[in-house]
Amino acid sequence: AIPSLHIMPLQGSEKDIRTITHDRSVSSMVFAPDEASLFITSPSNGGVVIYKINLTTLSVEPLSSVDEGVGSFDVSERNVAFVKTAVSSPFELFVADQSMKNQQQITSLNSSWLAGKALSKPEKFFFKNEQGMTIEYWVMKPTRFEAGKKYPTIVNIHGGPTAMWGPGEASMWHEFQYYCAKGYGVVYCNPRGSGGYGQSFMRANINDWGKGPTSDVLKSLEGAVGQGWIDTSKLAVTGGSYAGYLVAWIISHDHRFKAACSQRGVYDLTTFFGEGNAWRLVPNYFGGYPWEPEAQKNLERESPINYVKNIQTPFLIFHGEQDLRTGVIQSEQLYKSLKVLGKTVEYVRHPGATHELTRSGNNRQRIDQMLRTWEFFDRFIHKEV
Repeated sequence: AIPSLHIMPLQGSEKDIRTITHDRSVSSMVFAPDEASLFITSPSNGGVVIYKINLTTLSVEPLSSVDEGVGSFDVSERNVAFVKTAVSSPFELFVADQSMKNQQQITSLNSSWLAGKALSKPEKFFFKNEQGMTIEYWVMKPTRFEAGKKYPTIVNIHGGPTAMWGPGEASMWHEFQYYCAKGYGVVYCNPRGSGGYGQSFMRANINDWGKGPTSDVLKSLEGAVGQGWIDTSKLAVTGGSYAGYLVAWIISHDHRFKAACSQRGVYDLTTFFGEGNAWRLVPNYFGGYPWEPEAQKNLERESPINYVKNIQTPFLIFHGEQDLRTGVIQSEQLYKSLKVLGKTVEYVRHPGATHELTRSGNNRQRIDQMLRTWEFFDRFIHKEV
């Protein structure tokens, strides 16, 4: 659930509590020096937006764009100092007035280095799914895109499942740009269950981790394919954590991809309950515990390991040995099952790696993972039939 936001005087009582209506999670908050307003940041529609709350009227006003992400920030009597990530540069320090107007860039940690580099800029699209929810997705063309040519494309899926991706998301900038520089298109979306779109959207995958989100992901891909430049015979799919789960689910129910990669995923929800430190996701999403008959049926139906015999796609699996979030045993189970079935599968178990393997983990292992994934995709996408 999205925590509700309330305010009360320091010396007040319960009757003085007032509720601020804001259907988004709050990343951080800073009071203005005059205490007349509160500044917060929230993930929203692909960006991390800074909002100003008037503490008299409790009105909430967005001050920045959903096409960029505001990280750490502070507020003075006149100005706001903040870190911003954007497509043009991962992170720089800026200062602006309290309305976020007249922005001035203070640092050049990345932007000067990138000035001579070619970047792929994501284009935003959307569609309505069968439940009437608006699904936003982004399409990135290969860096050296030429009209009239067809290109291989990677579908990249976020984890969580309550994470959110978009131009203002912090962690995937380098990976998206790397694949585009290697001649791939990239498609990513925020399927039902993602954060950044409010409470009802975030809870739309209750007892449905597989089928519904898969539909949103594949319709995003189909929307991108409709632009005419994607080679549908050269598709790959990847993702980590919950997205590792969803990759396994997708390729056990759909065979359009030539290669797939899961990182630090969840594949058997009953094992996940006992092994992972995020085990509360099991009762929160699936209605109970593995020993309860109704929940047991849900967990069995929603676990990709139970569809392993249907997997035909060449599959690369990563996990860190010290991953306490999702636990390494499920990757062992999936890998061994696929080997016994004679499927094409490779497994990389990184020594000492945690759940941060592909995000803020060991840089050498992050590079190793990305290079192995690119090589694996290239090997099977360009394989002679």
